[in-house]
Amino acid sequence: MTPHAVLWDLDGTLADTATDIALTVNEMLVGAGLPPLPLTDVHTIIGSGAGHLVDRAVRAAGGVPEARHLHAFLEGYRAQPRRVAELYPGVADLLAEVRTPQAVVTNKPAGVSRALLGALGVAGHFRVLVGGDTLPVRKPDAAPVHTAMRELGCTAAVMVGDGPHDVGAARAAGIPCIGVLWGIGVPAGADRTVRDVPALREALATWGALR
Repeated sequence: MTPHAVLWDLDGTLADTATDIALTVNEMLVGAGLPPLPLTDVHTIIGSGAGHLVDRAVRAAGGVPEARHLHAFLEGYRAQPRRVAELYPGVADLLAEVRTPQAVVTNKPAGVSRALLGALGVAGHFRVLVGGDTLPVRKPDAAPVHTAMRELGCTAAVMVGDGPHDVGAARAAGIPCIGVLWGIGVPAGADRTVRDVPALREALATWGALR
């Protein structure tokens, strides 16, 4: 099947954002009177959306999750969507080579995602962004994928992601998934896995997505 669109995960796929997320989580914790967590501990709970991340972080720090914790995290992230985050090497050039419509489908809140993509200089490549707060459900549900495809006006697509939520969403939506092995998660069950951007370029070319 030749895809009519490429759907990208954001954290761990397009950009290395784990340190920025962890720093913002720790600022939220300290602001709430809780101890900060090791950055590597925070990295292990990234991927299921901001609410899940904050709840688990607060509990790990010995607190009881409240709405104020999520609010503080989101406000902090919106204020500084990019500190040290960078696109993975070669990603910017690859995005420019894709000839089919592109969208970001992420569990990160949409507003923060837009700000981050703008700060990274690649927002113009994406006609659609579906964030973790765009719908009542997130990946691995199929709805974010179906929403992106509908807004792009396409009937077929390929998902590119680094974790099980990306694979699960693609499978639920009935589209193929390319799993990247350089990110935060492990894309077990992907139709194809790649270790670097040249291999991803080859995979996207196989699916007919490049110029």
